[in-house]
Amino acid sequence: MENLTFKGQITATSKKNSGDFKQEVKTKTAYIKTDEFNAKKLMEFGLSQYESKSGEEYFILKFPANLMVYKPNGYGEKLPELSRVEVNGVETNNFKTPDEKMLFMNVIKGEHKNNEFFRLQAIRLEEVEDIEEIKPENPFGDEEAF
Repeated sequence: MENLTFKGQITATSKKNSGDFKQEVKTKTAYIKTDEFNAKKLMEFGLSQYESKSGEEYFILKFPANLMVYKPNGYGEKLPELSRVEVNGVETNNFKTPDEKMLFMNVIKGEHKNNEFFRLQAIRLEEVEDIEEIKPENPFGDEEAF
């Protein structure tokens, strides 16, 4: 396996799975925006860059079953609640990282049955607030949804 470290922002995660590829543990998908320098690194590594209808460029990466999250002191821990769709039978929330704040991330490239794949293996946070959980909204506005 190969790996690459880059800087980017997770603009959103998604729990939808297309069903095209079998997953024993259903994981989320990350939508990542980055600058020109890091975009070039990712494309040279083999990732495809996409463009939204509004002209924003982004990358799409699947999470592994257990995302590694590192702190500035070098300490890391596995946080499956960030990468998995469900943990212990409870559906997890999506998340994003702060707007306009680039964080270090690590992507791996591997191969399975002659199919190349990529996984967003790790993120390094500068502070705990760098993970912004996206909670469902109550459409009636009178209380928090959860």
